[in-house]
Amino acid sequence: MFNIRDLSVRGRLAPLSWHCSQPGLIALIGPNGSGKSSLLLALANLLPAAGQVQLGQCSLLDLDMRSAARVRAMLPQRQSSLLTISCLDVLQLGASMLDVPSAQVQAVLGQLVTRLELGHLLARDFSQLSGGEQQRVLLAKTLLQIWPDLNPHGQLLLLDEPLAGLDWHHQLQLLTLLQELVARGVMVLFSVHDFNLALSHADGLLCLHEGKLVAQGGIEVLDEVLLARVFQIRTLRLSDGQHQCLVPIALSSDTGSGESAGDRVDERE
Repeated sequence: MFNIRDLSVRGRLAPLSWHCSQPGLIALIGPNGSGKSSLLLALANLLPAAGQVQLGQCSLLDLDMRSAARVRAMLPQRQSSLLTISCLDVLQLGASMLDVPSAQVQAVLGQLVTRLELGHLLARDFSQLSGGEQQRVLLAKTLLQIWPDLNPHGQLLLLDEPLAGLDWHHQLQLLTLLQELVARGVMVLFSVHDFNLALSHADGLLCLHEGKLVAQGGIEVLDEVLLARVFQIRTLRLSDGQHQCLVPIALSSDTGSGESAGDRVDERE
């Protein structure tokens, strides 16, 4: 279903390949500057990249922006500017390229507003919201673009640190929605720094380090050895028999070679 072959971004991301035969909620982890945002932007065809990205029958890197908007949705980590319009207007932008009837848009929008508890924000100026409130509005806008009831062609959702700025209640609320999307056939890749949320909710894992893909597989790949090697931290795994969590306890003695991410990537290109 989803096949990445030798995808690279010059100076940021070494060639990487990955294949997934069915939809899943895939956590993308890695230290700051490891290439997570570059990978997500490249997959969305929003950053010049070499290689191939096959999504079903579509070659993503060959699509124009309007065609791409029908099969994938992307929420970047940072927005270039604050929109001085109402939150309702921001939300409706999510369906602006789908060419579907307004009544259909409003029905799905109403569902997402309810699920993400945004009703009291609709009339407010988006630029005047708190960071967490803005994040929830932007998430709803992005979900609107890919939601199956509105866009049956949507196959891929890319989210760069979607949980940042959200409290636990809204983090779990969003993760539940993402799991529902996966159950309905949408592949979801999201970058995350909270390893325990990845452990408890993700189906699989991609780990980047210095611009390279260093680990991939099921969520069991996220273990103490990987965290010591990539993040240079020692962790303790706790379990109650059903749930597990990782607790950071100390810095690892392995501090690495000191080479920069850019230096490491350029050696491969």
